[in-house]
Amino acid sequence: MTLPRIVQSQPTPYLLGLDHLAQIKRDQLQFYARMRAKHGDVVRLRLGPYRSHLLFHPAHIEELLTRKWDAFIRFEKLTDVVRQWNGDSVLLAEGDEWRARRRKVMPAFQTKRLPHYGQMAVEQAERLGKSIAARAGTTGVQIDTDASMAHLTLDIAMRTLFGAPPCPNGNEVERAIQVLSSTAFRESTSPATLPDWLPLKAKRDKRWAMKVMDDLVSGLVHLRMKRGESGDQDDLLASLIAQHNGIFTDTRNDVMSLLIAGHETSGALLGWLFACLAREPHWLEKVQTELGTALEGRMPSAADIVHLPILRAVIDETLRLFPPAYTLFLRQASKPVDILDVSLKRGDLVQIIPYMTQRDERFFENPDRFDPTRFLGDQTWPKYAYIPFGAGPRVCIGQNFGLMETCLVAATLLSYITPAPMARIPDTHPQFSLRPRDGLNMIWHAV
Repeated sequence: MTLPRIVQSQPTPYLLGLDHLAQIKRDQLQFYARMRAKHGDVVRLRLGPYRSHLLFHPAHIEELLTRKWDAFIRFEKLTDVVRQWNGDSVLLAEGDEWRARRRKVMPAFQTKRLPHYGQMAVEQAERLGKSIAARAGTTGVQIDTDASMAHLTLDIAMRTLFGAPPCPNGNEVERAIQVLSSTAFRESTSPATLPDWLPLKAKRDKRWAMKVMDDLVSGLVHLRMKRGESGDQDDLLASLIAQHNGIFTDTRNDVMSLLIAGHETSGALLGWLFACLAREPHWLEKVQTELGTALEGRMPSAADIVHLPILRAVIDETLRLFPPAYTLFLRQASKPVDILDVSLKRGDLVQIIPYMTQRDERFFENPDRFDPTRFLGDQTWPKYAYIPFGAGPRVCIGQNFGLMETCLVAATLLSYITPAPMARIPDTHPQFSLRPRDGLNMIWHAV
């Protein structure tokens, strides 16, 4: 493995690093790129009262996520923000509580359940594909593909999480999730947080969004518990009710976390996937040819994924260039700890940014080029240079479900519609997840 590039010079903070916070809020990916280029694989920052460390090298990432992971908790300021609507959930728990919660959530993602979830995803995608194909007619139709994929994955989450039909206020729910995403970023990167009772638009939007999401999730959990049918249905909500022994609050909190985090990242990945295929028509043609050969005109199932290596490679390359989880949840040292050559004090922060490490020319040749052939042969990069779902004990619990969903949805939609070539990939807008700035307007044609 290439050794970390250690540069002695480090950023000079002004006003306790408030200048760095301002740059992060303005364009954090550009800020990270400048820091790595100038200061190497370890960058030490002052961010208000915190000492923060950016770690870009796979060796540091492996040490942190797999060997020293239990010396860290998730950044308390960020967890306090997200807890306002998520509650105490598997996403935010630490220590023994996290272990207990993860054991309860894991059965909902058992491999034996995935084919059934996949069938639901295909059914929802087929409805959308037929609808867009009908609207496209002979001239095509312009669609905000980012918004459309977010709405689709919300509908899929409703089926797989709750065994429920698409929510009638889907657009409202999607907007609420975007408001909470912006709120989490704003409040966790601000030196001070204003009280929620102030008559400000951002505060009104936050209160509205929290109510929309609580009404949705709490209402559906209450309804299922009142019916007493959780044992007769095969979905995530049934599994969580059983695993939490019918405790409403625990069930509600985990469902809220899984709904927001799961559908947000899956929708973002699908949007970036179709943007990449529209920008690279020769890879779109390769995928369509593979689908035609493997599926022979029928809808895909989970069992077909093994026969779609090109589609899977295209998804993996999209995840490399545009990981929805572009930065992992900020860690905070709970005790003094060494990460190889980096000594941390209790309370120090550590940030890992897959978006940067996965575009490092030391590990990926022509790193900014879309080239799925990287994933069609033997792996040539260090294991921890590619971590779109994280790694170690706290790796994304829904990784297998998310990959299956993306593959099946893409295969289904491309059976009905195809994107027109696109001149450029839209600019990124990193908040809770990596989304296109100002949406993703694309032209779609019927197949």
